[in-house]
Amino acid sequence: MLFSGSRKRQGSTNSDESVKKRSKKSESEPDSDDSFENFGRSPKSRGKKIEVIDNDEDSFDAPVKCSTTPKVETISSGVDGFPSLNSSEIFYLTVKSAAIREDCLDVECEDENGANRTVYLQGRWSDTKVEKDDIINLIDAKKWADQDFIVDDDQGIVIVNPDALVPCTSIAQSMFCQRKIILSERFKFGNASNKAMLLGTIMHQIFQIAILSAKRPIKDMDLLDIWKKLVSEYSEDLVALSFTPKSMETELQPYLEVIVKWINEHVPKSNFFGKKAAALPTKSTISEVFDIEDNIWDPILGVKGKVDLTLKVKPQATSQTSMESLELKTGKSGQSAEHMGQVLLYSMMLSTRYKQKIGPGNLLYLKDGIQRPVIPRSQELFSILQHRNKLSKFYGDSLSMDLPEPRTETRFCEKCDQKTFCTFLQKKDENFSKSNETMKEFATANVQHLADPHLEYASKWVRWITAEWKSEMDRTEGNIRDIWRKRAEEREARGTCVGGLEKVSEEKSSNEKVCLRFSKTMSIVNLKPGDVCILSAKTQISLGFVVVQKIEDDAIEVICDKGIKERGPFYLDRYNSMSNWPTILGNLIYFLSDDEVGLRLRSLLVDLQPPQPLSLNALDLPDKVKRIIVKARLNNDQRKSVISAMVSHDFLIVEGFPGSGKTTLISVLIRSLVATGKSVLMAAFTHSALDNILLKLRKELDEKSILRLGNRNSMKPEISDLSLDAKLEKFNEDEHYAAVRKIMRCTPIVACTCHHVPRELLFSYRKFDVVIVDEASMVLEPLILPVLATSSRFILVGDCKQLTPLVLSKSAKNEGAGISTMQKLQEAHPNIVVSLTSQYRMNAPISKLSSFLFYDNKLTCGNEAVSRSCLQRCGDYSPNLENVPEFLHPILSENLEKSCVFLDTKSEEFGEDLKSDDSENGGVTNRGEARLVSMLCEHFLKGGLQSSDIGIMSAYRKQVDEIRGNLNNGLVEVNTIDSYQGREKRVIIWSMAWTSHSNKKNELLRDERRVNVALTRAKQKLVIIGCRKSLETIEILEKMTKLIENHVEIPRNFSLPLTL
Repeated sequence: MLFSGSRKRQGSTNSDESVKKRSKKSESEPDSDDSFENFGRSPKSRGKKIEVIDNDEDSFDAPVKCSTTPKVETISSGVDGFPSLNSSEIFYLTVKSAAIREDCLDVECEDENGANRTVYLQGRWSDTKVEKDDIINLIDAKKWADQDFIVDDDQGIVIVNPDALVPCTSIAQSMFCQRKIILSERFKFGNASNKAMLLGTIMHQIFQIAILSAKRPIKDMDLLDIWKKLVSEYSEDLVALSFTPKSMETELQPYLEVIVKWINEHVPKSNFFGKKAAALPTKSTISEVFDIEDNIWDPILGVKGKVDLTLKVKPQATSQTSMESLELKTGKSGQSAEHMGQVLLYSMMLSTRYKQKIGPGNLLYLKDGIQRPVIPRSQELFSILQHRNKLSKFYGDSLSMDLPEPRTETRFCEKCDQKTFCTFLQKKDENFSKSNETMKEFATANVQHLADPHLEYASKWVRWITAEWKSEMDRTEGNIRDIWRKRAEEREARGTCVGGLEKVSEEKSSNEKVCLRFSKTMSIVNLKPGDVCILSAKTQISLGFVVVQKIEDDAIEVICDKGIKERGPFYLDRYNSMSNWPTILGNLIYFLSDDEVGLRLRSLLVDLQPPQPLSLNALDLPDKVKRIIVKARLNNDQRKSVISAMVSHDFLIVEGFPGSGKTTLISVLIRSLVATGKSVLMAAFTHSALDNILLKLRKELDEKSILRLGNRNSMKPEISDLSLDAKLEKFNEDEHYAAVRKIMRCTPIVACTCHHVPRELLFSYRKFDVVIVDEASMVLEPLILPVLATSSRFILVGDCKQLTPLVLSKSAKNEGAGISTMQKLQEAHPNIVVSLTSQYRMNAPISKLSSFLFYDNKLTCGNEAVSRSCLQRCGDYSPNLENVPEFLHPILSENLEKSCVFLDTKSEEFGEDLKSDDSENGGVTNRGEARLVSMLCEHFLKGGLQSSDIGIMSAYRKQVDEIRGNLNNGLVEVNTIDSYQGREKRVIIWSMAWTSHSNKKNELLRDERRVNVALTRAKQKLVIIGCRKSLETIEILEKMTKLIENHVEIPRNFSLPLTL
């Protein structure tokens, strides 16, 4: 039973004096065969024995309040000397302090009601490590007096930080090296496949499909038929490993006989000639394969995991059924404490999920057919939970760079995939304080290729990325632990959950997924299509992840991996993934590695080695490239950029001013490179910028020459047919593998976002002649590392005077995290920079603002037509100014000289109506400005403009929401300034929102680059609404208002609230 209450962030107050350290056994091999008893030896002392208070049972319901009355136990644990996980009283306490006293750890706590409690940890629990603000679950603890508890060798369990759900596999594998497990959680890298992992994944899936099939007896050929149907799913992996479906079939052969024999014996089906099922190693017989990949989150024990197969069985000598796990292994069948520990954890999790005793589990080694029962014993169960507690410190505070100690001997470290990060952190962050001499010697040798500036660079980025990670977590509404700590009503009120759902239907979708449809009596307003959610039932959290597909007034459809057997009501909690941050941290591996890529990146980014100088000679270009350039009608700057890129040896920086035709330039450059036989990786920060380039390319090139990687749903519909999935739809099953191989290895132009590169299998085996990065000035440097690793030659395109990488952490931003690779190289090597200064977007009055404020008057109109473009010349807009207040006439004017207008709201004279309001959490709104914007928008539309011609922006997300709520036309785009980067509209209305009366700081408006973006989105009309007196307290905005020639003020007699 769980209790409500909020978990506080951990402090770091623990000392060596208050908690004893348990001596560690040296491991002799990676797959240890030691029992868990080695990890649970108890210290000497025993506390005073006290009388046990009986407890009764309760089931999980989020949240369940702490019970303070005696209970009667109805379900025993089934394991001698181990408490029931279902019927015991469980207390959820916050640690205030801990002190060692003789052989007892005294832990001062506070319960959910604020009452002080003391927990005396004795025996095996006396060396439990707890810190101030940790949370502990007490299970079946002895009551001491009225308020306190004792946990010792005779009774009770302590779970430290139960809200940190530690993966079962991590607990089991950490027996060999805790440090590797934690590093693997915080530094995720490696887009390569490997044979062993692929083989294991395939064999698991074949086994799971075969055991659910109706056919018996099953034969080898049946399994091969399953494999043939799975080939398309694994084609990319096969190509990456240079396997063919036939060669992989050869690798699968040794496993088939074992699978066939096991399934036919243990799951013969009732119609198989009356044959009885053979007993499992646990002596049970299978009644039903209840679930496959059973996803279990257990906040009682603080663990989570996926059970390969959950079997409903009939134990020996009883008629009652229960659940047992079957864990499949494709490796060697030697005695393994890791494998046993994993199954023991599953046994405990099945006990809490299905309200049963802690039963045995089963191991099956598919390579040699060896089966082993895993029988739970109290000592081993206690030991593995204590092992979990050790890891919980690091899972509970994922933003801390505090790590477990390194191993004491190094003979397995050389082949460890985390050795680079491990040894780098030992030297730079820990100064070898946790390392013995043997490990220090190994670590020193492993990082000897890194000079001090290289170590400092990596250490700095670890600190900055961690700070960014924390900033995002602080901004994110809700927390994953709220699912079991808070009631659904609370989560719904917060806007992160939809509850009270009842399942209406369950159907297989076209891509082998399952479509679930739920109904709800009230409208669903908190979710939108594409949201990733966690699906839970009333008594079982996290049945799995789902993606919202469709929302109606009283129903919602989601896509998930499998159907559900549980009964409603169901809950959908929006999942805010933080998985980007471990990947970004992991990208540093490209910089730290002792290889050619690492050497080049260190030379480029830290040593700032100059590139080879450019030798511009258009006569050296092939004729077909010259024809491409001529046909594209490029201006002088664009031609120079293409020629420079074609002849560059190392890298080139293309600085493209707003509206200067960067997309056109990139399109021509890619075509020119491909025409000379070069392969190109086209990367960008956003999907929108990437797809705009592809839209231009596909007009000139065959679609077979372009491959767009990434989620098809994130692509513009017009180019989604360039995705791998779309291309493969043209091939039948037999042609699938050959098509994948040809497309992945031979397509000359590959396009994806910078975020996607480290996740894409293709880049583990394919390099490119040239990499082009659009929006390079917006890309955080660690994000660009895997992109630059794909080629020794790259071209960065962007504008460092527009938006830079978004950095939320003030400390990281102040230290330089917002400096992009493009800005760094542009400042270090100005001779390698070419500029595009002619723009084709803004008319002259609008262009003048940005040119003067940011580009030293170098930004010019590309031609006379652009310079004089205005609403009047287009002929589709004619404002009806009858009955329109006179002060609005210049704003609605179609004339060129009125292209840029500032509307001064004079907020100090209009009371609260036009003052900013920052009372709402996390943002700035201005309701008066929002109504003004809505009114102007209506007038522009009545004058003849289309919804798509108008763009409305604000620096503040809350003001964007406020304006959307006021608009009568939902087709007019309202968005933040940042979202408009790279975009354009005929008319832009910019709501400043902020006034000097606000308590909120105005950093967003002080950012000159953001102001530049805002000023350069409009083609023919720019209307800025704000309080001039307030804005002139900001230097850049004071310059802007003085530069604008057309100023209008709201007259004193104008009444608010504004109505049309």
